[in-house]
Order: sequence, then structure tokens, then C-alpha cells
Amino acid sequence: MTAFTNIGLYSPKQAERLIGVEADKIRRWLMPARSSKGPLWEPEPQALGAEDTLSFKDLLELRAVAKFRSHNVSLTVIREALHELSELLQRDYPLINPQLCTDGQKVFLKALEESGQTAVIDLVKRQNVFEDVIVPSLRAGIEFDAEGDPVRWHPDPEDPSIVIDPRFAFGKPIVLPSHMPTSTLAQAAEVEGSAEDAARAYDVTQEEVERAVKFEERILSGALLH
Repeated sequence: MTAFTNIGLYSPKQAERLIGVEADKIRRWLMPARSSKGPLWEPEPQALGAEDTLSFKDLLELRAVAKFRSHNVSLTVIREALHELSELLQRDYPLINPQLCTDGQKVFLKALEESGQTAVIDLVKRQNVFEDVIVPSLRAGIEFDAEGDPVRWHPDPEDPSIVIDPRFAFGKPIVLPSHMPTSTLAQAAEVEGSAEDAARAYDVTQEEVERAVKFEERILSGALLH
């Protein structure tokens, strides 16, 4: 298990819950058996021997791919751009790299031109869409280290105390400052009958339990802005 420490671990179903991308679609994009053209990239845990499993970086990169798809950029263009960006930036997971803001636009334009496809939102004619609309939403809520790697994500725009950090709870959502998993506290509130009793049972504040419950309810309803 040491090899998986600090990278986060998610099944496609758990990823669906957090980023709003269907598990079957995730498997089509990343799992070789489900993809006729091969995966967009090899998930980080797969190289360590864990099949059908994603890391924190995989989670955020999938979120970025979904954002481009929502703007009608085809998988063909995304696939080519991922290759070009990886070469240009000399790193994996290029869509969640801060340098994308300056280097990504021309690469996606190049991919569009070479594929002969035109997005409904035309990135060639409306270049500001990339830098002013898409890129900010890709990076929203993500904290980066000095090397430009994502280290923490605040998935709920309404509550910055809810974080996803691969160093804690295998990357499952936690509530600060206790770092307790939100699912644990929400389940405790249901079992104990109140947030107050759950807080007492886990030696956390009642407010943390209430925040955890609210987050779990919002995620269940699909209300989060992925």
C-alpha cells in the first residue's frame, strides 16, 4: 500500500460522484478494454498494479477533459492536444498545469486545424474563450505547489473548508480543521441522530459535522459546480 500513499485512490463510480462524469464514460476514456482507440492516458494507479482505479491527478484531468467536451471539443482534438501539450510542457497531466493558460491555446488550435474539425464554440475565431472562460474554470479551487503540481482541491464553491487532498483519507473529501472524511461524519450524524451527538462521538466541532452533512447532501443531489 506504500506505493499508493499520497496519490489518492478512486473507483470510476467514486470519481463520478465527485466530478459529475459518468463512470461508464470514464472507463471509455481511460480503460483500454472500453476504448477502441486506446485510453487518453494511463491512470496513475494502473502503473502501480491497481486496475479500474484513478488518482487525484487523474480525477482533475478527467474534470478538465469533461470541461472541453462540454464546449463541444471532440475527443480526437483532446487526444491530439494531450499529446502535444505533454511534449510542450514536458509533463503528464498537462490540462491541470498552470502553464496551460499561456501554452495551451495554440496547441488546441493546432489540434483543431490538423483534425479538420471545428468546435461549436469556435476556438479559432474566439480565442478568448480558451483563456477567459475555459482555463479559469479548470483551475478553480485547485491549489498548486511550486512545481505546478495540484496538491489540494476545494470541490464545493460554497464551502472552502471542504477539501480533497491526496495526503489524507486516500483523497476522499474531508472537512477542516479536523481532516475527518465528510462521509464518515455525515453517516455518524445519521446514526447518532444529530450533528451534536456525532461531533461528540468523533471529538470534532458540531459545525464540522454540519458542513460535512451539507456537502454530502449537495453531492448526492448533483448541485456542486464541477
